Amino acid sequence: MARISREILEKIEKEDIKPIGRWSFVLRNYILWTLFVLNILFGSIGFALTIFLFDSSDAFELILSVNDLFEVLILAIPMVWVVLTILFVVIAYLNFRYTDKGYKLSFVKLVIINTLMIMVLGYGIYSMGLPRYINGILAERIPEYARIVDPRYRVWDRPEQGYLAGEIVSLKESLEGEYIMIIDLNGEQWSVNITDAQIRRAVSLRKGEKIKAYGNMFEDNTFKASDVLPWEGRGRRMQEIYH
Repeated sequence: MARISREILEKIEKEDIKPIGRWSFVLRNYILWTLFVLNILFGSIGFALTIFLFDSSDAFELILSVNDLFEVLILAIPMVWVVLTILFVVIAYLNFRYTDKGYKLSFVKLVIINTLMIMVLGYGIYSMGLPRYINGILAERIPEYARIVDPRYRVWDRPEQGYLAGEIVSLKESLEGEYIMIIDLNGEQWSVNITDAQIRRAVSLRKGEKIKAYGNMFEDNTFKASDVLPWEGRGRRMQEIYH
């Protein structure tokens, strides 16, 4: 034992090893905790956006009216935000794992704790209505964000399968019924018959509003709607409740 201690002392003297100051450990822990908190926050925002985008797609609204439910669910999942949320969970785990107390918890406990924190905080962010504004800012500032990330552009851009969305450009009535003219997500104009359609309470039938419609497509870009929903989905009704 004495020989080992002597060898260690000789190595320290030979290599001029200096002890690391306490401030270095304090700074390291501060940085790790800061990164941990930031990743929990970013993960929570990602989770909130995942809920918002999935909810806005109205996938659950279509359960009783479609036969391709599995396809709708797959299309309605915002995979980009799901993957980013998982990534933030992993990074948060790694940061916390190397703090001064992180080693005391097992891998499973750490993952569960990090995941629960992100889910609870994320749902709180969603309930406050923030994802709608965050998503809007991202769509405005990042070209092609909406079309790539927002699942509504996949779910509701299939008129041949009964899913149509777009912006109202005019409304008209005739002996044949009520119609709205819309410009769809690809810039094409459609005449949508809403005479017998169920118009959801949150829908505003006025020029400039974006809507989603479920129904049947006919020739010459005509569409007969059986259900008209707001573009923001149930997320819009959440906004009305909280604001």
